[in-house]
Amino acid sequence: MQNRPIRYRGTENPVIERFRIGGRTYLAVAKIGTSGRRAFQVFDPSARQMRALHILPNSTGGFDRVRTLQRLTRGDNEILQILECHREDNSVYVILPWIDGFNLRSVLAGIRERNRQRIAAPEAVRLVKGVAHALRHLHRNKQIIHGDIKPANLVLTNRTSLVLIDYGNAWTIERTTKRFEGDGVSGAYSAPEFLGGQRHVDFRADCFSLGVVLYEILTDKIPYDGYGGKIGTLPDPVKSGSRLIPPSEISPEREKIPMRIWRPIDDLIAQSLAVDSDERFATSCEWLDAWNSAMTEIRRTEKPGSRKGLGSQVIDWIQRRLG
Repeated sequence: MQNRPIRYRGTENPVIERFRIGGRTYLAVAKIGTSGRRAFQVFDPSARQMRALHILPNSTGGFDRVRTLQRLTRGDNEILQILECHREDNSVYVILPWIDGFNLRSVLAGIRERNRQRIAAPEAVRLVKGVAHALRHLHRNKQIIHGDIKPANLVLTNRTSLVLIDYGNAWTIERTTKRFEGDGVSGAYSAPEFLGGQRHVDFRADCFSLGVVLYEILTDKIPYDGYGGKIGTLPDPVKSGSRLIPPSEISPEREKIPMRIWRPIDDLIAQSLAVDSDERFATSCEWLDAWNSAMTEIRRTEKPGSRKGLGSQVIDWIQRRLG
């Protein structure tokens, strides 16, 4: 049966596929790429709204995966709420609200190609801190590890916020030592303990991954000479020869931002990206405190009348040169 185009907000959207899930019909109008799985922008005729549909493999851990995702159907304002989750045949179908905006992966690609304006360092910290706040809620209140934080799973909205859009690889804290096939591994963005196959992987893996995202926004580079989390799986000679260069030393904005702003950002990055998870923040609350400290310094500097005179600029220049 041929599907008629969907008219939504004044735009005609051709229907490319039809799904019947949980007794409801969803009309796919576009494919979306997140984590290598099937995902679509779909129209929900009953609600007259666009949604996002993620189709996950119904693997050995399918029941546990559904149970994890169902925790996220209990509404709150801290994280993107899952609207529906159904396990049918060989797949798990997850329906989420559709978020208008730009995929962060494409935004960063545009910045590298000079087709997009760079995200200023203070704004980058503010944006990513919002994700850190959502993750703290996920860890502490939902008892869930996201497990797949990367630019492809973040959307920059028109309201200038970053939103996590994909929970398909999440797992509950109580089964952190019993993960299943399909739990996310995203190369350089994944924590070393995840890539190294360690049994115990907790919230500090999310801490590392989000640190890589912030580092990339600030510097256009992946930390540890491009290895990111892979640094933990490399031979010791390679590992010891690859150091974490602070963003203040290599950011394209390094000369524009005062060192008193860079210092808490560098400290936050250094502890978030520690190769040994035991050297990262001990709790998600401690992690969020570090984000708040960085934002406090940024706000203090941005207050009216806080513009520095020539003497302060010279001191900043000297501090930058002396490290």
